Amino acid sequence: MKQPTKCLLTIAHLSLFLLPCGLLSCAQSCPCPVQPPKKHSSWLAIFSRRCPCPQPQPVQRIVVSVEQQMMVTFENNTPKKRYPVSTSKFGLGDKLRSNQTPLGRLEVLDIIGEGLPKGTLLRGCEPTGQILRANTPGGDAIVTRILRLRGKEPQNARAFKRCIYIHGTTAEKCLKSAASWGCVRMGSRDIIRLCHWVNPGTRVDIVPGKLPAPEMLPQ
Repeated sequence: MKQPTKCLLTIAHLSLFLLPCGLLSCAQSCPCPVQPPKKHSSWLAIFSRRCPCPQPQPVQRIVVSVEQQMMVTFENNTPKKRYPVSTSKFGLGDKLRSNQTPLGRLEVLDIIGEGLPKGTLLRGCEPTGQILRANTPGGDAIVTRILRLRGKEPQNARAFKRCIYIHGTTAEKCLKSAASWGCVRMGSRDIIRLCHWVNPGTRVDIVPGKLPAPEMLPQ
């Protein structure tokens, strides 16, 4: 009757040996300051230890379709969310003072307006304190949040200088149609959700045709 007890004790001792080895292996493969369990650590303390190595972050991407006037977000090339948008009513291009939407690969430079109330009017990337409701008439108001973009190709090299953004708009009734003055417009609720998800440096592709399938994403 003593043999099962002896086996259990052997397994327990083996576990105590393997666990520190696993933690030490982790310490050798990542920069986390992992220490093996102390000699007199309790069983609960030992088995509740977790490797503190940071988990790899998913690769984020944003694709905007001019033909469909839609945006889709991707994580590791898997579609996550779709949002209606509005690109330029003046067509596509990157000439100065053209008010056109540039095509190609860009990136999110930074996020402006985090924490501001929905509908906050922004001028010169600064909040004015004024709150505008959706579909307030007049102007090309920029509200709620701004994602500043930087071009990564010759065909969109002037995007930052031209102040091409993804931003919230009051003209939500015009979403899903080409109605902007060059930027990519979104509804206020959608731009808030997008800014909760996106990180600076995220790739943005603006394509003239339909949204591509994951295996057909621009390289």
